[in-house]
Amino acid sequence: MKARIVLDYGDTTIVEKSSERPFEPAANFALGIAGGGQLKVGGQHLRWHQNGLEIKVEGSRRLELAEQIATDLTLPDMDAGLTNKARVKVAVDMDTARADQQQVDQGSSPWQLDSLQVSLTFVNLKVSPEGIFGEPKVPMTSFKLAASNGIEAVVAVADSPIKQVYLKRLIRQDESGIWSVVGYD
Repeated sequence: MKARIVLDYGDTTIVEKSSERPFEPAANFALGIAGGGQLKVGGQHLRWHQNGLEIKVEGSRRLELAEQIATDLTLPDMDAGLTNKARVKVAVDMDTARADQQQVDQGSSPWQLDSLQVSLTFVNLKVSPEGIFGEPKVPMTSFKLAASNGIEAVVAVADSPIKQVYLKRLIRQDESGIWSVVGYD
Protein backbone atom coordinates (compact mmCIF):
# COMPACT_ATOMS: atom_id res chain seq x y z
CA MET A 1 0.00 0.00 0.00
CA LYS A 2 1.29 3.44 -0.87
CA ALA A 3 1.39 6.22 1.68
CA ARG A 4 -1.72 8.33 1.84
CA ILE A 5 -2.52 11.63 3.45
CA VAL A 6 -5.20 11.00 6.04
CA LEU A 7 -5.67 14.56 7.24
CA ASP A 8 -4.38 17.87 5.94
CA TYR A 9 -4.56 20.90 8.23
CA GLY A 10 -2.85 23.35 5.90
CA ASP A 11 0.56 23.56 7.57
CA THR A 12 0.23 20.16 9.30
CA THR A 13 -0.40 16.76 7.68
CA ILE A 14 -0.90 13.22 8.91
CA VAL A 15 0.35 10.49 6.59
CA GLU A 16 -0.15 6.76 7.11
CA LYS A 17 0.99 3.65 5.28
CA SER A 18 0.76 -0.02 6.10
CA SER A 19 3.98 -1.50 7.36
CA GLU A 20 4.86 -5.06 8.29
CA ARG A 21 8.57 -4.49 8.82
CA PRO A 22 9.91 -3.53 12.25
CA PHE A 23 10.25 0.16 12.97
CA GLU A 24 13.90 1.17 13.09
CA PRO A 25 14.22 4.84 13.98
CA ALA A 26 17.15 6.71 12.47
CA ALA A 27 20.11 7.12 14.77
CA ASN A 28 20.26 10.89 14.49
CA PHE A 29 16.78 11.55 15.88
CA ALA A 30 15.39 11.74 19.40
CA LEU A 31 13.30 8.85 20.71
CA GLY A 32 10.05 8.92 22.63
CA ILE A 33 7.03 6.63 22.98
CA ALA A 34 3.85 6.42 20.88
CA GLY A 35 1.41 3.65 20.07
CA GLY A 36 3.13 1.33 22.53
CA GLY A 37 6.50 1.58 20.72
CA GLN A 38 9.26 3.94 19.76
CA LEU A 39 8.52 7.44 18.53
CA LYS A 40 11.00 9.13 16.19
CA VAL A 41 11.20 12.89 16.80
CA GLY A 42 13.00 15.01 14.23
CA GLY A 43 12.70 18.56 12.97
CA GLN A 44 9.04 19.27 12.26
CA HIS A 45 7.84 15.66 12.27
CA LEU A 46 6.90 12.73 14.51
CA ARG A 47 6.89 9.09 13.27
CA TRP A 48 5.82 5.83 14.87
CA HIS A 49 4.12 2.49 14.25
CA GLN A 50 0.64 1.81 15.59
CA ASN A 51 -1.80 -1.01 14.72
CA GLY A 52 0.20 -2.14 11.67
CA LEU A 53 0.54 1.38 10.27
CA GLU A 54 3.47 3.73 10.10
CA ILE A 55 2.18 7.19 11.03
CA LYS A 56 3.95 10.45 10.29
CA VAL A 57 2.67 13.79 11.56
CA GLU A 58 4.46 16.90 10.40
CA GLY A 59 3.94 20.60 10.76
CA SER A 60 3.31 23.17 13.46
CA ARG A 61 0.38 21.27 15.07
CA ARG A 62 2.17 17.88 15.04
CA LEU A 63 2.17 17.43 18.81
CA GLU A 64 -1.49 18.34 19.30
CA LEU A 65 -2.62 15.99 16.51
CA ALA A 66 -0.27 13.14 17.43
CA GLU A 67 -1.60 13.14 21.00
CA GLN A 68 -5.10 12.53 19.60
CA ILE A 69 -3.88 9.45 17.70
CA ALA A 70 -1.46 7.99 20.27
CA THR A 71 -2.78 8.57 23.78
CA ASP A 72 0.50 7.30 25.27
CA LEU A 73 2.58 9.89 23.38
CA THR A 74 5.70 10.69 25.42
CA LEU A 75 8.35 13.03 24.08
CA PRO A 76 12.03 12.50 24.92
CA ASP A 77 13.16 13.89 28.27
CA MET A 78 15.63 16.66 27.46
CA ASP A 79 16.79 16.71 31.08
CA ALA A 80 17.34 12.95 31.38
CA GLY A 81 21.11 13.24 31.73
CA LEU A 82 21.64 10.12 29.63
CA THR A 83 25.41 10.51 29.47
CA ASN A 84 25.83 10.87 33.25
CA LYS A 85 25.38 7.11 33.63
CA ALA A 86 28.58 6.18 31.77
CA ARG A 87 30.98 4.13 33.89
CA VAL A 88 34.04 5.28 31.94
CA LYS A 89 34.18 8.97 31.03
CA VAL A 90 35.88 10.06 27.79
CA ALA A 91 37.52 13.47 27.70
CA VAL A 92 36.66 15.44 24.56
CA ASP A 93 39.05 18.02 23.12
CA MET A 94 36.65 20.85 22.30
CA ASP A 95 39.04 22.40 19.73
CA THR A 96 39.05 19.08 17.84
CA ALA A 97 35.25 18.82 18.14
CA ARG A 98 34.85 22.34 16.71
CA ALA A 99 37.20 21.49 13.83
CA ASP A 100 35.28 18.25 13.17
CA GLN A 101 31.99 20.20 13.13
CA GLN A 102 33.47 22.64 10.59
CA GLN A 103 34.56 19.71 8.39
CA VAL A 104 31.04 18.27 8.47
CA ASP A 105 29.55 21.70 7.72
CA GLN A 106 31.78 21.82 4.63
CA GLY A 107 30.61 18.39 3.44
CA SER A 108 33.36 16.12 4.80
CA SER A 109 32.89 13.25 7.27
CA PRO A 110 29.06 13.20 7.31
CA TRP A 111 29.24 9.94 9.33
CA GLN A 112 29.81 12.11 12.42
CA LEU A 113 26.13 13.12 12.25
CA ASP A 114 25.13 9.48 12.90
CA SER A 115 25.44 8.24 16.49
CA LEU A 116 25.66 4.62 15.31
CA GLN A 117 28.55 5.37 12.93
CA VAL A 118 30.41 7.34 15.60
CA SER A 119 29.89 4.44 18.04
CA LEU A 120 31.05 1.89 15.46
CA THR A 121 34.27 3.82 14.88
CA PHE A 122 34.90 4.37 18.60
CA VAL A 123 34.31 0.74 19.61
CA ASN A 124 36.35 -0.70 16.76
CA LEU A 125 39.28 1.61 17.51
CA LYS A 126 39.12 0.40 21.14
CA VAL A 127 39.03 -3.25 20.00
CA SER A 128 41.71 -2.70 17.30
CA PRO A 129 43.83 0.27 18.42
CA GLU A 130 46.12 -0.20 15.42
CA GLY A 131 43.26 0.93 13.17
CA ILE A 132 40.33 -0.40 11.19
CA PHE A 133 41.37 -2.25 8.03
CA GLY A 134 38.71 -3.92 5.91
CA GLU A 135 35.59 -4.98 7.76
CA PRO A 136 35.38 -3.83 11.39
CA LYS A 137 35.70 -6.54 14.07
CA VAL A 138 32.42 -5.40 15.64
CA PRO A 139 29.95 -5.09 12.71
CA MET A 140 27.30 -2.40 12.33
CA THR A 141 24.59 -5.00 13.04
CA SER A 142 25.85 -5.08 16.66
CA PHE A 143 24.89 -1.42 17.25
CA LYS A 144 21.40 -0.25 18.22
CA LEU A 145 20.15 3.11 19.42
CA ALA A 146 18.92 2.50 22.98
CA ALA A 147 17.97 6.06 23.96
CA SER A 148 18.20 9.57 22.56
CA ASN A 149 16.79 12.96 23.42
CA GLY A 150 18.36 14.55 20.34
CA ILE A 151 21.24 16.05 22.31
CA GLU A 152 22.42 12.96 24.20
CA ALA A 153 22.28 9.34 23.04
CA VAL A 154 23.05 5.86 24.29
CA VAL A 155 24.00 3.14 21.80
CA ALA A 156 23.84 -0.50 22.90
CA VAL A 157 26.54 -2.78 21.50
CA ALA A 158 26.20 -6.56 21.21
CA ASP A 159 29.12 -9.01 20.88
CA SER A 160 31.71 -6.52 22.10
CA PRO A 161 33.70 -5.84 25.27
CA ILE A 162 32.06 -2.38 25.25
CA LYS A 163 28.35 -2.76 26.03
CA GLN A 164 27.14 0.85 25.73
CA VAL A 165 28.46 4.04 24.18
CA TYR A 166 27.31 7.46 25.47
CA LEU A 167 27.32 10.36 23.03
CA LYS A 168 26.52 14.04 23.10
CA ARG A 169 26.12 16.84 20.57
CA LEU A 170 28.60 19.26 22.13
CA ILE A 171 28.98 21.94 19.45
CA ARG A 172 25.50 22.24 17.97
CA GLN A 173 22.42 20.69 19.61
CA ASP A 174 20.31 20.03 16.52
CA GLU A 175 20.29 17.59 13.59
CA SER A 176 23.28 19.36 12.01
CA GLY A 177 25.46 18.80 15.11
CA ILE A 178 28.10 16.07 15.24
CA TRP A 179 28.08 13.38 17.92
CA SER A 180 31.02 13.04 20.31
CA VAL A 181 31.66 10.01 22.52
CA VAL A 182 31.68 11.14 26.15
CA GLY A 183 31.63 7.74 27.87
CA TYR A 184 31.13 3.99 27.72
CA ASP A 185 30.41 0.87 29.78
